[in-house]
Amino acid sequence: CNLQRNYLSFKRSLHTPIIHSITGRFDSLFSTMSRFILRIILPAVAAASIIHTSCVALLLPSISLRSKRVTLSAQSVQSPNASAVSTLSCQYDKIYFDIGVKTQPNNKSGSTILNVGRLWFNLTPVNHPHYLPLHISNLCSLAASKRKAIDPKATYIGCTFQFSPATIDDGSFRYRWGHQVDGYRRNGIQVSLASGRVTDWGEPFSDPERIKECAHDSFGGKYYGWRYDEISNLLSVEEGGGDTAAILLTVPIHGPGAGTSQFSIVRVSESPREWGERLLLNSAVVGFLDCPGNGGFGDDTNDGRNSLDVLRAMAKQKIGVPTIVGCGIEMNE
Repeated sequence: CNLQRNYLSFKRSLHTPIIHSITGRFDSLFSTMSRFILRIILPAVAAASIIHTSCVALLLPSISLRSKRVTLSAQSVQSPNASAVSTLSCQYDKIYFDIGVKTQPNNKSGSTILNVGRLWFNLTPVNHPHYLPLHISNLCSLAASKRKAIDPKATYIGCTFQFSPATIDDGSFRYRWGHQVDGYRRNGIQVSLASGRVTDWGEPFSDPERIKECAHDSFGGKYYGWRYDEISNLLSVEEGGGDTAAILLTVPIHGPGAGTSQFSIVRVSESPREWGERLLLNSAVVGFLDCPGNGGFGDDTNDGRNSLDVLRAMAKQKIGVPTIVGCGIEMNE
């Protein structure tokens, strides 16, 4: 509008015929441009403005929700003292072991395998402040038998649990409330050392920096990894404070077997009070049995029995040596 008024004012100030002829042509051109602007450009701009406003209104809630989710996730990763309730929301990577018992039939040569069942364990979440990446990766690689085609000993299949009066739950004082597998002493990972050298597959490894960050004082000593009380509280919350059994999956950090294929299943919550967390000294907790004491988390592989039923059956039997006849991992994606 301002352009039009300025143009008309300029036109009135000119009186020559030549100028009138030129301005006449400009009148026609200006009139055409005005109609184009009014009929096409302005409606298009108005429509674009309406679409923009609608899109912003639709997108803002989802953007806000996404921002909240990212914030909550960051808080759960950064907080070293996350509550059991927040841990409940994560989906665990799992590892399992199929247990059998070797039996020796009477008057027959060879042995047969009596199926006991499957043990499922929830592994420490990757974003947990006490996650031990090297030890858990080694455990998972061997359970998945990733290198078995190259090295027949790079697996847990065929490995046996230690079997003696101290490993039989017969109600006596001899029972040590734990079950240990040595493996084939072949690792599933290689680790780069400070010197630049890479460990051999049969060479023990360590993760000293992470171990320092995951140490917990207990009865004059230390254990590492996932805290026992956190797991116990987690199971209590999950079952509303009912009967629970905190059975832990551990690997040795100091002493014989450290940094190798060795692991143990430790029945901390079921042991006498004088044992308790003492059973964990010099080892690292990397997971817990996927089963509370009231019989939940049953799966079809055990004919309705849960992992705790299978573990108790394995501990009480006197038939023969418990053997891992199958194993694997189930990764949360």
